[in-house]
Amino acid sequence: MSEHVLGQDGWPAPEAMKGTIPNNAIAQTLDPALIRRQSDSKLFLYTTGKNGSLWTADSLYGPWTHEGTAKFREYGGAPSIHQVDDTYYLYINNHEFDYSTVGVTDPAIHTWQHNSSLLAASSKTLEIGDWEWHGRLEIDWAKKYNILDAALLTVDDGGKRQNLLSFGSYQQGIFQIPLADPPVRIADGANADTTHLANNQTKAFDTGPTEGAYVFKWDDWYYMFFSSGRCCKQQDGHWVDRGDVYKVMVCRSKQPRTGYVDDKGVDCANNSGGKEILGTHNDIWAPGGQGILVDDEAGGPVIYYHYVPYDVQTKTPANEFRFGWNKLDFSSGWPAVVKQSQSRKYRKF
Repeated sequence: MSEHVLGQDGWPAPEAMKGTIPNNAIAQTLDPALIRRQSDSKLFLYTTGKNGSLWTADSLYGPWTHEGTAKFREYGGAPSIHQVDDTYYLYINNHEFDYSTVGVTDPAIHTWQHNSSLLAASSKTLEIGDWEWHGRLEIDWAKKYNILDAALLTVDDGGKRQNLLSFGSYQQGIFQIPLADPPVRIADGANADTTHLANNQTKAFDTGPTEGAYVFKWDDWYYMFFSSGRCCKQQDGHWVDRGDVYKVMVCRSKQPRTGYVDDKGVDCANNSGGKEILGTHNDIWAPGGQGILVDDEAGGPVIYYHYVPYDVQTKTPANEFRFGWNKLDFSSGWPAVVKQSQSRKYRKF
């Protein structure tokens, strides 16, 4: 693959890495979670896969080492990892929770669109096997969302820390719920305080294939990044067309819990708003499952994501996912994915 060729929309290829690019030739890199350990600056990349997978590196540019199976519970997927004080918190999907055990009688609980839940864990080291599991986040089941794809936002609410968890997929899209402190369970009364953040629809589907939200504050704005479209092959083994596969969208608000709009002012929760900042281009197919890392090595915020290599000659996506990252430029007030030579000097943190 060419590493620094711009697509028709100006989107760059993922930054070049030394050695093996983390990929699912060994273990799947769908829905990556990237974080740098504070004690020694080592990077940890946890990913989806049977029981999860872990890659590590000293630099964003590699080389990356595959450390093995992550030993997640319930074969959890879509890991999301965040640091609060000196502790790291992990949230993963459990795609086979039986909601009848907590009193839900709707037959939809037995379908793949409605049988997911979220598990929470914590660690001081980020190492495999060092996660303390805290059980299921007791978010009320509802037909308007599937309970998966979590990400944590920590905000200062009048001098008191507030932990907010985004979650949701398909149906009506992305929602947000308060967590307790420490953030290993939902806050008291939180199920009555759930807010709706986003519901973007691609052209071929009316079910709102919106998922994988990541809310991030930069300067005076809260930016909500999310994936819109289909992440993967369909059950018949084929992809939908390029306009309906994963793409990364963004909305922003001055408030963390409501009011997200796109660059045209369109409401992202109710009117399918969203500014596309990264989509299929050149030899990159269906980028998504994104998160944001503010990193000293990169000099500011980077967006990380998975993608599928695409053969431009045969017009065929490969049968694997890879990990990629790029720098973000916020100089216009909206994040732009840029190649290395375009990156600006960011303020010190």
